[in-house]
Amino acid sequence: MSESKISDGELFELCEDCFVSVKEACMKLQEKTKCSNNVIVKMLENVADFYKQKKKDNS
Repeated sequence: MSESKISDGELFELCEDCFVSVKEACMKLQEKTKCSNNVIVKMLENVADFYKQKKKDNS
């Protein structure tokens, strides 16, 4: 997948949309499973680690 150039405004909007989507997904998961915030944080850390490794692998 190639990286494309986007403006700062587009990046801000993308990040804002992403944050809202991830937040909603986390809230739904917590409602469904009754898991703690710590579980959500750990899962988000795992996702971040996945993308960090993916970036390293593509370098």
